Amino acid sequence: MTRISLFSPRPRRGISSVVGALIFTVLMIAGFSAMSLALDSQTDIVNTQRVVADVELKKQQEQFDIMVSTDANNILDISVDNKGQNPVEISRIWITNKTLPTQPAKPFSVNSNDAFVPSGFKSNILATQPLYITPDTYDVKIISTLGTVKITELSYGSSSNGLRAELITDPPDVIVGQNVTVAMLVTNTGSETIYNVRPNTLNFIGTGTGHVVSSSSNIPAFVDLNGGASVMFSWDYQVDGDSGNQLTFSGNAIGDGGYSTNTVSDISVLRLPTDGDSGDTDPDIVNDELLARPQLFFVIPSSQGKSEDAQAVWGINVVNPINADMQVSKLVITAFAPGAQNNDKLFDRGGGACIFNPISPVLGPDSNWSCPSENALMWQSTTPIIIPGNSTKSFLTKVEPGKPSGTASLESVVVQGSVFTTLGSFGKAGYQSTMSGTDSSIINVYLTSDPLNPRSSSNIKSSIVGISPNSIRLFNVTLADMDTVSSTTINSGAKLIINVPKDWTDVEIADSVGFIGTPSVTKLGDNSHQIVGVTSDALGSVSNVADTISFTARAPNITADKLYVMYVLAQGQTNSGFSIGPLAEVVLQVDAS
Repeated sequence: MTRISLFSPRPRRGISSVVGALIFTVLMIAGFSAMSLALDSQTDIVNTQRVVADVELKKQQEQFDIMVSTDANNILDISVDNKGQNPVEISRIWITNKTLPTQPAKPFSVNSNDAFVPSGFKSNILATQPLYITPDTYDVKIISTLGTVKITELSYGSSSNGLRAELITDPPDVIVGQNVTVAMLVTNTGSETIYNVRPNTLNFIGTGTGHVVSSSSNIPAFVDLNGGASVMFSWDYQVDGDSGNQLTFSGNAIGDGGYSTNTVSDISVLRLPTDGDSGDTDPDIVNDELLARPQLFFVIPSSQGKSEDAQAVWGINVVNPINADMQVSKLVITAFAPGAQNNDKLFDRGGGACIFNPISPVLGPDSNWSCPSENALMWQSTTPIIIPGNSTKSFLTKVEPGKPSGTASLESVVVQGSVFTTLGSFGKAGYQSTMSGTDSSIINVYLTSDPLNPRSSSNIKSSIVGISPNSIRLFNVTLADMDTVSSTTINSGAKLIINVPKDWTDVEIADSVGFIGTPSVTKLGDNSHQIVGVTSDALGSVSNVADTISFTARAPNITADKLYVMYVLAQGQTNSGFSIGPLAEVVLQVDAS
């Protein structure tokens, strides 16, 4: 007989299955949670590595220089020049007194509205936070938020002054009613750059009735002077009085950081044109005048900047002062920057540089131009150029600039020229130029035959021959940025200065492009005229590469051939803060025949 159990095992199996499912679910949730935590941890690690890498990359890209100076009120100026591609944020300044080591190094925070310096800008990070400093020697440390550290030394008001000056009057015996040029040569005798070097005062004291009628501003206005470098500031003074009166000029120069020069002076004696034959002075028994001597007049750019394809105009006008033909076989322009160990290249003959675009005597390809050595520019031909008697010839070329050995600018470049002729070999010195250590405009002044296309080589002139006496002549004088980079410009407010020779009359402005109003015309005491135009906009952009003044003047009514020199200059600053000072000594031949 079969027994039938009243208790079935099925409910027990159902309960065990439910408990197992719950345990599995708990384990699965725990596993997923552990995996999620691991993934989150991995994400945090990756994000942290990415942030660190991004900061390190920005730190590597962060490039800036610092310039520390003080003003006359002992207020500290710390300028940050951002040369990188990202904004720079300065977080802290540390100042350490090097003379008193017991004094603790003191940190200073930077105000938030001064801390950021955009790319390509230079800004004073203490503009809204004046810090007064006691004259002494300090280490100034600047730290950015990314950890970049810059350190420089400030020697303020120390006894070891780094500036020396010398004053020269030319001529030392000026004719009554004419101009005397006063030049102050300032040299940085130290090894550090002194910023904002400029004349402080220039006074004059006259004896008798001697006095100054008018004067010009100093050129250049100011410079940043590298260690061992020199700069020449110059003024023009029109003087008047009686023969024998003396004018004593004296003054000094100063620079940021409490630097100043010694007080220097020189004397110019007034005389009449007929003076010199009096028995009161010893006679000059040496006659060293040489008529058969070619005269040299220059075309010099200033400033030059680093450039890949732009070219500056250099040249010399060679004047034949005698009434017989003269042949020119070689001409050399030499430019060099003073310095004990100088590797700066004004004309670079290496690495495929020294690229020419000749203008005169041959327009276009001319194998006679070369760079025979570093910083030398030469024209030489086995077929000499003939210059007729009482005439002139221009030797002009465009040439790609060289570059300084570092990033420091060359505030003073000495320029001299020499020429080899059938009258002999002669040279001329006393000229200067400048070169920026960074990308900057390349500035020239010259005559142009086409104001609509003034930078074309075929339109650039530096001399005019065959002008008829008593004729009205039109002149187009151009201030040009020869650089092809639109980001480097000349600031508005620059001046184009044209000095029309004396004996030229009826000087009138015919037209002007790029200047504020009508350029001024001033008649000076020697009957010469000076034209000054002030630029209205930045010069050097794609749409504006040259500004031109067109004027007319009547040539002298003479009966014998004569040559006149028209001095063309410019004054102003580039957008990188570099002073400009190009020169063109334009030769005008009035042909009486």
